[in-house]
Formats: sequence, structure tokens, C-alpha cells
Amino acid sequence: MSSDAKQLVINLTQIEQGLFKTMNGNADEMIAIGRVIKAGFPCSRVDVTNAKYDAIVDIGGDKKLLRIQIKGTGSNSINVTGGYRSGQQISREAPSRLYKYTKKDCDLIIGINTKNGDCCIIPIDDIKDWKNTKQLSHLQSYKENWQVLLDLAKQK
Repeated sequence: MSSDAKQLVINLTQIEQGLFKTMNGNADEMIAIGRVIKAGFPCSRVDVTNAKYDAIVDIGGDKKLLRIQIKGTGSNSINVTGGYRSGQQISREAPSRLYKYTKKDCDLIIGINTKNGDCCIIPIDDIKDWKNTKQLSHLQSYKENWQVLLDLAKQK
């Protein structure tokens, strides 16, 4: 990020960290959906808690809908797994439900930088050989590459 770029406000009111983490994740989803809409695609949020995808995008009519998993990050990497939960209310004795997203879960991942709103648009097939996280510096070909949505539409 350039030094003259504006940063999105992060917890200006100093809400308790656990609560803010949830609120920030919701905000990341809404910002990413807004970015999809600004790219010219009708997009709707899925309001089912713990669904395998967060949004649906219409990529050209003719029943061409894509399922989007939105992953916010405030670090230098993006996590491509689901099923994990954190917080003091979570039992540490419960078995792990961690899984890596696949084509059966969603069609693409949008990674959003929680600090500035930049998006990486990643087809789900591209992550199959990745580990559970990927450095943002290795995702430059996906950064703001909204053409990926049009390319996925051609494949449907």
C-alpha cells in the first residue's frame, strides 16, 4: 500500500476485541459485495450463519450464478480454510472442524484487505495445490482482477 493511500478506520470506538473481530468480518463481507457490485455484477449476501459461501453473484444471466467465499485479512496472508472458530466461549476440547475450501463449497474466494478494501479474486480451482494460507505478495495476478468473474462465467 502506498504511503498516500487512505486506510479504512479500524475500531475507532475501541469496542472489545472479540466483538470487533466479528463486526469487522461482517464489514469485510459487505465491502467485498459492494466491490463486486461496483464491478458491474449483481451480487447478494447469503444470510445463513456458517454457510460454506457468503455471497452469490450473477455473472451474465442464463442461470450463471457463482458462490463466493469472502475472506478478510489484516495480515500479509490470506487463509483459505473454514470451520475454525475462536474466542473464549469456544471449547478447546471439541474436535477440529477445520477444512480447506473446494469446488463443492464455493466457486471463488474473494480475499479482502481489511485495512484498505483491496480485493483478490481467486477461482477455487487455483487454491487446490496451496497450503492453508497464501502470502498476499504471491497473489498479485488476482489483485483487483475482476476479469476472473467473466472468465468463470464462460466456464459455467
